[in-house]
Amino acid sequence: MAHLLCPVLIGRDEELAAIGGALSGVADGRGECLVLSGEPGIGKSRLAREATIRATEAAIVVAVGRAVPSSTSGAFRPLTEAVLQLLRERALPDDAAFAPWLPALGAILPGVATTDRPASDASAAVRGEALLQLLRRVAPEGALVVLEDLHWADPDTVSVVEYLADNVAAQPILLVLTLRDAPPSPALALARRQRGRKGLRHIRLARLDSLEMAAMVQACVDWADAQLVDRVQQTADGVPLLVEEVLASPGLPHSFAETVGERMSEFSPAERRVLEAAAVLGRQFDWELLSRVTGEDDELVSTALGRAVECLLLTTEAMNFSFRHALTREAVLAEILPPAQRALAASGLAALDAQSRVTGQLRDLAADLAERAGDHQRAGVLLAEAGNESLARGALATAVEALRRAANLLQGSEQVAAERRLVEALALAGRVDEAVELGGRIVAGLGHDPVSVSTRVDVHVRLAQAAIAASRWDLATYHTGNARALASPDAPPALDGRIGILEAEVCFAADDFEAARSRAVRVLDADGVDPEVRCQAFEIVGRSERLADLESARATFERALATATDAGLTLWRMRALHELGTIDMFDHAGSDKIFEARRMAVEVGALSTIAVLDLQLGATYTCRWTLEESDSHSLNAITIAERLGLKQVRAKACTLLAGTASMRLDREAMERWIEESRAGAPNDLMVEGLAWGGRGILEFLGGDTAAAVEPWQRGMALFARLPHGEPAALRALWPAVLGSLGDRRAASAIDEARRLGVSAFHLNRGLIGYAEAMLAGRAGDRRRADELIAVADRGFVNCGTWPDVVRLCAAPAAIADGWGDPRRWLSIGAERLAAKGLHRLAERSRELLATGDTNPWAGTGVTVREADVLRLVIEGRANKEIAALLHLSTRTVEKHVESLLRKTGARSRTELAVAASRTTSQDVGAPRART
Repeated sequence: MAHLLCPVLIGRDEELAAIGGALSGVADGRGECLVLSGEPGIGKSRLAREATIRATEAAIVVAVGRAVPSSTSGAFRPLTEAVLQLLRERALPDDAAFAPWLPALGAILPGVATTDRPASDASAAVRGEALLQLLRRVAPEGALVVLEDLHWADPDTVSVVEYLADNVAAQPILLVLTLRDAPPSPALALARRQRGRKGLRHIRLARLDSLEMAAMVQACVDWADAQLVDRVQQTADGVPLLVEEVLASPGLPHSFAETVGERMSEFSPAERRVLEAAAVLGRQFDWELLSRVTGEDDELVSTALGRAVECLLLTTEAMNFSFRHALTREAVLAEILPPAQRALAASGLAALDAQSRVTGQLRDLAADLAERAGDHQRAGVLLAEAGNESLARGALATAVEALRRAANLLQGSEQVAAERRLVEALALAGRVDEAVELGGRIVAGLGHDPVSVSTRVDVHVRLAQAAIAASRWDLATYHTGNARALASPDAPPALDGRIGILEAEVCFAADDFEAARSRAVRVLDADGVDPEVRCQAFEIVGRSERLADLESARATFERALATATDAGLTLWRMRALHELGTIDMFDHAGSDKIFEARRMAVEVGALSTIAVLDLQLGATYTCRWTLEESDSHSLNAITIAERLGLKQVRAKACTLLAGTASMRLDREAMERWIEESRAGAPNDLMVEGLAWGGRGILEFLGGDTAAAVEPWQRGMALFARLPHGEPAALRALWPAVLGSLGDRRAASAIDEARRLGVSAFHLNRGLIGYAEAMLAGRAGDRRRADELIAVADRGFVNCGTWPDVVRLCAAPAAIADGWGDPRRWLSIGAERLAAKGLHRLAERSRELLATGDTNPWAGTGVTVREADVLRLVIEGRANKEIAALLHLSTRTVEKHVESLLRKTGARSRTELAVAASRTTSQDVGAPRART
C-alpha cells in the first residue's frame, strides 16, 4: 500500500516558495529561520523533508534532529542528534579561534570536551554561538538544520534554539523548526515570542480545502472515482495525513484512530502484541528488544514488523524502525488496555535492564516505562539521575523539571535528596525565590529532629550560596546565620569552612574588608577544608590586601594558584592567574599572566572571562600607549560581548576605544564610541564620567588646556559620586593639570584621587606624584618636590608617553620654582610626543626649551598658558592675533584675559599690560631656576 503515500505536495505552493526562497538566500550567504506549526498530521514533517531534498540537490549541508516525548527530561536530544549527523563525515574544527567554543559543545556532545567549569557557566547564548561557530566552519557554503517536534523539546534546547533563531540571519544557515500549535509548550511560546522578528518566518499550516483533497486523492490513486474522492473529503477533514490513512484503510473510518484500528484488526493477536510493545517503547524503538518484551520468537517479530510497514503503520530507514507518525503510535497506545500496557511497560523495563547499563536516552525511556508500569520509585530514581546529569551538563532548566518530577514520585530520604538537588538547580538557574521557597519547605518538613541537622545546614548553605550569586545580601546573611547556628561547635572542618567562606563573602560585599579578611584567614588556618573553599578564601584575602599592599596580595594569590594547581581545579587556577595578572597590570603594566589566564580561559571555553581579560589587556596597552594593540583587544571583547549579550562588558570596551581615539586626537571616532558606550550602559556614572574625561584629554593633548578644563571637570564630578571606580589614567592626570594651571583645587583633587583608589595603579601613582611635586615646589620645598618625582619616576615602567605628558605639565613650574630636570624632560619629550602625533605638545616643549621663561607672574596664580597670553597682551596684540599665534580659539583667549584681569586686579587690558611689565622688569636679575 506504499503507493498511497502522496508522491507530490498538494496545497503547499506558498510554503514551498518560502522554503525555496530561503534556500536561495543560503546560497547567497543569507540565513533565515522558518517555523512550521500546525496540528498533528498537517504536513509539517513532509515540508521539512522537502526542504532537506532541495538542500541536498543544491549541495547544501543538511543536519536533522528530532525531539521525542521523553526528551523533556533529557537535555539537548534534538541538537545532539543534528550535530552527530553533521559530524558523521566531518571532523571537529581544530583551529585556535574555535577552541574557546569547544567546551560549550561538551553539554550537547558529552565527551567532545571535558572541563571542570561550573554547571551554570555556559549559557544558552554560549551554546548557541558555539553551534553557529561549528556550522560556520564545517559548512562554510551553507547549511540546513531541521529540528522536528520541538513541542517535546526540553527547555534548555528551546533556549539554545531561540539564540539560533535570533542569529542565523548573519550567516548562510536555514533553520527549519516544526512543532504542534497545541497544547502550550516552551517551543510554541518561543515561536509566538519571536514572531515578527527580522530573519524569522512563522508559517502556520492550514487544512486542505475540498479541491486540494480531491487532487491529493487523484495523485495517490490513479483509478479514484467520485465516490472515493467524496469518501475521503467527508472523512479526512482536510488533514493530509488522514487523506493517506483513509485511502490505506478498508471500510469507512471516522477518525484517525479508526484508520489505525482497522489495519490493526488484520493482525493476529501475537503480531498485534508486537506492535503494541513497539508503541510502548516509543515512536522510534529498538526492534531487537521486541522478542524479550513479548516473549515471541524473532521470526514472528520480523513478520509483524514487515506487515506493519506494508500497512503504513511503520516506516523503516537503514536498520531502524519507527511509527509513521506520532499520531500512529498514540492511536496504537490508546487501543491497549491499562493492565496490558502496564505489563508491556514492565517487560520493556526488564528488557532494558538486561541489555545494558541504562544511561542517557535509554534512561529517559526507562523512566517513561517505569511510570507506565506503576513503579514510581524506580521512575523517580531514574528521573533524579537524569536531573543530576543535566545539572552536571549545565542544562539547568531541564534539570529543574526532571528533579521536580523525581521529587514528586519519590518518598522518604530519596525525596529529600532529590529536593536538595532541586534547590541547587534552582539556585544555579538564578531562580532564587523558588529555591528559597522549596528550601523553606524542606527545613520545615524536617522539623527539629537532631538526625536531620546536617540536612538542614546543607539546605541553608545552598540557599546562602544562591543569595550571594544573586547579590541578595540580606537573604545571604539570614541563611548563613541559620547555617552557623545549626552547625555544632565541633562541625567537620569542611562544613565549617563552607559556612566561614560564606560569612566572608557577606562581609566583603558590605565593604567590611577587615572582617572579610579575618574570616577568610580563619578558614585557611583550619585543617580539612576543601581545596575549592581554600581557593575562595585566598581570593577574598588577596582582594582585601590589594587595596593597600600589592606585594602581600601577590603572595596570597600565588598560594591560591599553587592550591588550585595541586588540586587540579582549572577554573580556580585561571582565577588566580587573572588576579595575579591584575596585580602585574597595576604594578608595572605587565601582561604575561593576563595572557596566561586568557589561554586557560580559551581552553575551558570561559568566554565571558576571555572578554573581561581582553578588557584588561586593552587597558594595559593604553597604559603603554600602544593603541593598536589596545584597540584589537577591545574589539575582541566587543565581539564576544555582542554574541553573549554582555552589555556592561561591551560598554566598557567602547569607553576604551573612545579613550584611544582621544589619545589619537580623533574627535569623530571618540564621539562615535562614546555614543556606543552610552547606548550599552545608559545612565552609568562611570561610563558618563569617562566620556567627559576623554573629551578633556583630547583638548588637553591637542594643546588647549583651557578648553580641556570644563569637560574634564564634569567627568571628575561624576567620578566623585562613585564609592570607587576604574583607575583610568585621566583621573590621575587631572590633579597634575590643575597644578600646572595654578588651580587651588589641585590639592583636593589629589586627596580625592587617593580616596577613590586611583593611586593603586602604578602609572597613576607617578602622575599624582608629579602633581604633588608642583605643589611642594610652589610652597618653596624644592627637596620635597625632587623626592616626590624620584618616587614617581620609579613607577613609570611600561608607561609609554604618559611620563612625557605629565613632565610637560610640570616643566614650567619646575623651571619657575627650581626643582627637577625640566630641560632634559622637554628635550626628550618633544621628540617622543611628536612621534605619537601630539604635535602641539611637542611644539610647546620646544617653545619652553627655547625661551626658558620663568613665568614671573606665577606668584599671583598666573598659569603658564596664561603667561603666554599675557606676554602677547603686553606686546599689544589683539585676541584674534593671540589666538592664531598660540593655536587657540578666540573664545579661549578671551577666557584667559578675563582670568588675568581677575588675578592681577587690573581693570583694563592697558592696566594689565603696565602692571605685568612692571613685574617683569622687577624680576630682572632674580636667580634663574636650575635647568
